[in-house]
This record gives sequence, C-alpha cells and structure tokens, in this order.
Amino acid sequence: MNTRLAIVIPAYKIKFFDAALASVANQSNKNFKVYISDDGSKEDIKAVAEKYAGRLDIEYLRFEDNAGSYDLVKHWNRSVELATEEWIWLFSDDDIMSPGCVQAFFDALKATNERHNIYRFNIEMIDADGRVICVKDPHPELESGFDFLQRRLQSRSLSAAVEYIFRKDVFKLNNGFVNFPKAYCSDDASWITFTGEIPIYTIRHETVSWRASGVNISSAKEFACSKALALLLFVKYIVKRYPSQKMALLQLARPWFFENLGYINGKLSFAEIRRISKQFNDTFETKSGSFKEITLFHLRRTRLGGILYRWLKF
Repeated sequence: MNTRLAIVIPAYKIKFFDAALASVANQSNKNFKVYISDDGSKEDIKAVAEKYAGRLDIEYLRFEDNAGSYDLVKHWNRSVELATEEWIWLFSDDDIMSPGCVQAFFDALKATNERHNIYRFNIEMIDADGRVICVKDPHPELESGFDFLQRRLQSRSLSAAVEYIFRKDVFKLNNGFVNFPKAYCSDDASWITFTGEIPIYTIRHETVSWRASGVNISSAKEFACSKALALLLFVKYIVKRYPSQKMALLQLARPWFFENLGYINGKLSFAEIRRISKQFNDTFETKSGSFKEITLFHLRRTRLGGILYRWLKF
C-alpha cells in the first residue's frame, strides 16, 4: 500500500499521550505512518508509543536535547523532517482526532483533485477532563490566506496547529514553520504562508479536539513576555506579507493584540512591559502612550491591580 500521509507527533509529556495515540489507532483508515518525536523528555514517551506498535505503523525517535524549552519551532521542524510522506499532519501529544479523520482527508483529496496545499478539520476546545469548553462557527469550505487572517484578527475562528494537513514540499519550499518565540502565532503565520494563492480547504463532518490542559506551553505562565512579543512579531509579519492592506490590518490587529494579551497567563514586570511597549510603538508606528496603556491593562487583570487601576487611571 502506498503510504502518502505522515502523522507526526512531537511528544514531551505523557499525561494525555495515551489518549492521543488511541485516537490515532482508532482511525477507520490506517493508510498512514506515525512518527513520534521525543523532545528529550524525562517521561517515558517510548513506553507509551510501544503500546501501539501492533496497531500502527509507528516510528519512534528520541532527541536528547529538549529543543522545545528554547525553540519549539525548531522541534516542530526537525519532527516534520523525519517524515518522507507527501502529506504531513503535525499532531500533538494531548489532543484527539475523531475516528473518520484520515478517511475524510483522503476523500477530500479525491474530491478536490488534490489542488490545495492545506486541508483542515474544524476544531473544538476541550479541558483536561475532555469536556468541550469552546466551539466556534465552522470554517468556510474554501478560505484564502488573507480571509483566514481577517477572521483570526476578528476572533471569529478557532484555530490551532493540530487540525491542519499540509504538503511536505510546501513546508520545505518555505524552510519550515515561521518562527516566533514559544511558537506563539507561528501556526497562523505558517498556514498563511503555506497556502499561498490557493485557498485552504475545510474537511466537513470530522473534528479535532484541542486540549487546553494546563500542562502545555499555551498554558505556561512563565512565558508571558515572550508570548506578548510574539503577538507583535506576528503583526509585523502580516503587514509585510500584505503591504497594500497595512492600515486595515493594523486597525484590526490593535484590539486583537490586547484581547490576546488578556489570554496570556503570567505576570509581567515593569521592565518587560517597557520592552513590550517599545515593540508595540514600533509595530503600530506610534510614538508614546503604549507603556501606560499596557501597564493599566495588565494591572486590571490582578486582584490588587484592579484597585491600583482605578486609582491610577486618569
């Protein structure tokens, strides 16, 4: 059987890894190969992977250095490079795919004559116990990179990294994923880049469940400054990619920045806020005022800060 699809799983934690692999093993169509890329974990990733050796065509490789601790995109890229298949599904060690996803992907390839660079599923957000905590409207069947970007900036779509399947040659052509600190916004920037002038195709009926587990990097509190800076690097990236839409994008991106700054866990020091405000001024081409605005916004999100905010506001 000609295997055209690689499911690549950069793995570091085992808490939900068995559930993730079980969802892969439960696929109705098993015409794929699984690559487990162990990011120098202190947990026994290999033992969990070996449980599925009889049910999946699975290859395990351990990297001794924990690249995810300093450059998560580096680990994504080296994980994808393990695969020789034409199509790549970069999955994760804690999310869930519904049983018909792989079959639905191959059906979509046939129905579209394989004309798209990116295929994706709709996504729902689940908590550590598997309860659905967020669902948004389904993606349009066809969506350009720019339209995808607009919906993201307007917070009208739920998107992660784990529900996308992309061509390996497009990944290589673009030298891998766009690299931002802690991979924050790297997925969105990469989908815009990979899809090029060909719209993203949404696969209906099957779903991927993205887990807000409290143990993944999206939930980590110690990276607040890096994530905030990544938001601003993303804004600079999209303005550079769509220069004719610069003013419209900056207008959308400003409230988007503050909304996402609010989602970031963790405290920011005044030195970090000053660094962020400097980058903010450069990104949005403003001269002053952002330090106060970001400081007050951040203070509002703490208990004591709420009191200070009302006292300092003027």
